[in-house]
Amino acid sequence: MEKKLFISYAIIFFYISERLLELAVNQVNKQYLISKYLVHLRYPKESFQMKFFHSLWFAALILETNWHGRLASGFFLYSSGVILVLSQFLRWYSILSLGRFWSIDIYAMKEHPIIEKGPYNYIRHPNYLAVICEFLFLPLLLGCFWTLVGGAVLNFFILKRRIYLEESSLVEQSSLSRTRNYNILFMHKKRFL
Repeated sequence: MEKKLFISYAIIFFYISERLLELAVNQVNKQYLISKYLVHLRYPKESFQMKFFHSLWFAALILETNWHGRLASGFFLYSSGVILVLSQFLRWYSILSLGRFWSIDIYAMKEHPIIEKGPYNYIRHPNYLAVICEFLFLPLLLGCFWTLVGGAVLNFFILKRRIYLEESSLVEQSSLSRTRNYNILFMHKKRFL
């Protein structure tokens, strides 16, 4: 196997492993939220769609890398690499900042806490900013043009709906609180940048 192709597969394997780790963290947090806060899932189809889409995206990365992908070189290699490393840092900083309340699912919860620490001090959806960077720069790094275009377009629509559902849920669940109201706390913060 060519060295660059091996490196490309190793990069993809790293990101798939990272997603599997996220699923494990989600499962642990889910059990905690159910036992401590008696939460229930609000949009089960939404979570399934996101997992399914990410699985298809990884499959497309693997297929396109195998078909004709070429690991970037020069400026694109270094700039994509730096952005991807920073996006991983942002992703895990976001997850750790939310702690036990981080989840890939959207829950109904009484007195939902509104977290404003870490990157949430500055923007509403730092984890989704990391996902956007991944969907743009990982295919660019691997030379997967079709996965870049298709993934970015589909991800735009999926995240648009997802953010609407999340924010609507947070607004609804925090609307009775004067001090922890999502709209009041986050209205001055941008969604991404």
